[in-house]
Amino acid sequence: MVTGTLAALLEFIHPHLAIGALAAGLIPVIIHLINRRRYRRMPWAAMSFLLAASRRSIRRMRMEQWWLLLIRVAAIILFCAAVARPYMAASSLPFLGTVRSHHAILLDNSRSMNAVNTEGVSRFERARKAAEMLIASFPETDAISLITLAHPAEAVIEYGSYDRRFVRERLASVRPTQRITDTAGALTEARRILKDSDVAEGNRAVYLVSDLPSREWGTGSEAAASATIRAGRQLTGEADFTVLRIGDEEGGLALTSLMCESSLIGVNAPVRVLVETTNLSKTRARECELRLQKEGQILRAAKLPPIAPGESVLTSLPATFASPGTYTLTARLLPRVADALEDDNERYLSVEVRDTAPVLLVDGRPGSVPLDGQAGYLSTALAPRVNPTDNTLIEPKLITELELESEALTDYDAVVLCNVQRLSPEQWRHLQSFVFAGGGVILFMGDLVNVDNYNRLGYAEGAGLLPGQLGERRGGSEGEPFTTFKNDELRHPVVSEFADLPDSGLFLARVNNYLSINADPRRAEVVLRYANNDPAIVVSDMGLGRVAVVTTTANTDWTNLPAKGDYVSLMRKLEAYVCPPYGERRNVLVGEAAVEPLSPAQASLSLRVTTADGRIADGKLVPQGESLAMRYGPIEQAGALTFAIGSDLVRFAANVDPIESELTPAAESAVRAALGEGVRFLTEESDLTAPTTTGKSSEWATTMLYMVLCLLLYESLTAMRFSAER
Repeated sequence: MVTGTLAALLEFIHPHLAIGALAAGLIPVIIHLINRRRYRRMPWAAMSFLLAASRRSIRRMRMEQWWLLLIRVAAIILFCAAVARPYMAASSLPFLGTVRSHHAILLDNSRSMNAVNTEGVSRFERARKAAEMLIASFPETDAISLITLAHPAEAVIEYGSYDRRFVRERLASVRPTQRITDTAGALTEARRILKDSDVAEGNRAVYLVSDLPSREWGTGSEAAASATIRAGRQLTGEADFTVLRIGDEEGGLALTSLMCESSLIGVNAPVRVLVETTNLSKTRARECELRLQKEGQILRAAKLPPIAPGESVLTSLPATFASPGTYTLTARLLPRVADALEDDNERYLSVEVRDTAPVLLVDGRPGSVPLDGQAGYLSTALAPRVNPTDNTLIEPKLITELELESEALTDYDAVVLCNVQRLSPEQWRHLQSFVFAGGGVILFMGDLVNVDNYNRLGYAEGAGLLPGQLGERRGGSEGEPFTTFKNDELRHPVVSEFADLPDSGLFLARVNNYLSINADPRRAEVVLRYANNDPAIVVSDMGLGRVAVVTTTANTDWTNLPAKGDYVSLMRKLEAYVCPPYGERRNVLVGEAAVEPLSPAQASLSLRVTTADGRIADGKLVPQGESLAMRYGPIEQAGALTFAIGSDLVRFAANVDPIESELTPAAESAVRAALGEGVRFLTEESDLTAPTTTGKSSEWATTMLYMVLCLLLYESLTAMRFSAER
């Protein structure tokens, strides 16, 4: 009964060594039995007289030997058990055990921690001060680990440290960053560290020192919230969990998006730059100014209208570029009142300006003059020229269906099939590979299209290039020989500019015939519909590229849309959408790396990087596929970076993630609902100088070692006394 009670109370940090302790206790007994077998009993007449004389003392000697054996066995078992480090509840025999704890401090150094209060002190500075006070409250015998929350979460002190000077030095070395919060990663890292800790299970504790962004605890992204909550629940079941929330400042104005309306930007061709400004405060923002700069020079300035709390305003500013190359645009917000987090008042954009964008047009039925063919109207719309010598960004090349076999598709940004009758299996595969590698394909229907060929090889039961299965040829409804385009739900970038133009030529156009298409719901998106709700334009992503299907003709055979002025705008938008987004890879977030593919000739040139703060660094040459690339990062500061590849300059833009601009913290009730009522909450005003946790388990290793020493001393004295008496 006593043994069962002790087993229920006593646990071991290294239970497998405890089993070995019991086995080790048998070693003296085994030695004794082995020694007994080393001698043979031989009858000897004279010996019987001696045995008779000592028979009286034999019983006493055996008792003495058994007592010494018992002491030695007990000493060995206690020593091995001490190595296994037993522990029990601290309330059991509290004066005999030793209480030691392992504290894991999770310090938030993400971008939102740069927010300052009215006194100019940042959240991070207050969080680090709170962490210092926590460390001072821990007993010197306790171990401490330190983990930062900026993505990716990092264990600054991985194993429990008992050196307070080292812990404070490592804490002082942590700096605030512009990266996003990785609470889930930090909780997972803390769980791993504490699981390998050498202290008793009941004496492990976690301290989350953070501003608790609401998106991490269920009010924002579902994926991020579930990952954070899942990691937190696992940890709360294994360690004490204390949350120290820092900061109650509210957000302000933030630039949350900066982009060009079109990814195809040509020399001296005006492009609209779209800037999104969001009011993250609780008051209406007024009298704010927005500036657009190119390489440090102001291009445009605009006064923003009043912005209500939680609302966003999209501002369109024109820009032009005089020569091809890469440029950096900067949008700068000048708010009337300073806010808590100011590094989101600037946003950067790298754009690539091109001389030409080659496009291959395949005409299924060429005419005697260009406009008589299937692709003539489209060619004119993509490259309108007043004079034959006029330069245009899109450079179309017209070929016939038979010439497609000999064309190298990689020389073009996009391939457009205009009423092409059929393609061979090899041609369908080439087009699909072209799109997977980043190219764009547009398919216009018509009376020549072989529906069976397109469905069997092009759609291929959902595995092919087409985003849907083609159906029957249709036209207007009964009594109406034509249909029109639907003028609502125009949210896609290809047609969004027509949303507020109900009298546009697009909606006045008539469509006499079209092919129906059953858009694949797994991958297709309907951009434009007919009045009867049938799809008119369907787009889909595939690999790195895009494909689009227009269910009517590109010329006037089935529709009079090509004769409308808005046909030019619609086709150029569609072409820009499917073309590769040149330069888009040069826009990265803080925490990511900037990577620029290199040609074989460029790989042998000098590679230098000028960072956002003006420092010069060497670029790193890394493999990328079958070629090489120049890499720098991860980037730690928002701004414009310049890659110098020999004498060529390539500009990158690094931006802060706008999700960190939302400063509203998660409510205490939300965190408790996610992790349970056992979570302790502290604030900056809490008394952090007193011990924050009490060990639940006491270790007995030290006590057992003292007991071993006492047993060894007692065994030596007892053996000496028995020998002297004999």
